[in-house]
Amino acid sequence: VAQEAAAGFVRRLTPKDVAQIIDFDSQAQILQAFTNDKAALEQAIRRTQAGGSTSLYNALYTALSELKGVRGPQTGEVRRQAIVALSDGEDTSSLVTFDDVLDLAKRSEVAVYAIGLREKGDPAMQGKWNEADYILKTLAQETGGRPFFVDDVSQLPAIYSQIAEELANQYSVGYVSKNPKRDGAWRKITVRITRPNVTARTKAGYFGPKDRR
Repeated sequence: VAQEAAAGFVRRLTPKDVAQIIDFDSQAQILQAFTNDKAALEQAIRRTQAGGSTSLYNALYTALSELKGVRGPQTGEVRRQAIVALSDGEDTSSLVTFDDVLDLAKRSEVAVYAIGLREKGDPAMQGKWNEADYILKTLAQETGGRPFFVDDVSQLPAIYSQIAEELANQYSVGYVSKNPKRDGAWRKITVRITRPNVTARTKAGYFGPKDRR
């Protein structure tokens, strides 16, 4: 069911879109490099397997690093970049830390859509779910994405469809900061909208420029 939901997301790619598939358990593995070939992407999705430990941070770090190398067909073209991560959120085997991933994510222009999938009615896992929820929520909110939490895989197709719809129907708003400091410090962003039925979603901030010495 999870594979079919992800494949449905891939089928909605436009001719200008490219995507990459990363599978992760005890290690992260790129099953399909960036391509617009929907058949190749879907075949890679069908090869994903659940099992072993979970190296979520390694997978996210790999995805963020790989997205740095993706450029638009035309020089200067702005491309929306996003990661859709399906996991229970509990990392058990990564070499990089959550702080490493969060720092890289905050320095990127990538929105993280995190889908937390958990087993229904397992009170013994509640403490771990709380930590996993925090990790997935933080990654999504800091990057301008959205977190989703489900306890039934039948909900996944609707969630993937919602993410695809949102990515296809967004506007980007830019501005030039009047802050003259070049200290490389973190600067928070808050966007408020007065128009009804409109949602503003943005990354929590950005790192200011820094003089090179």
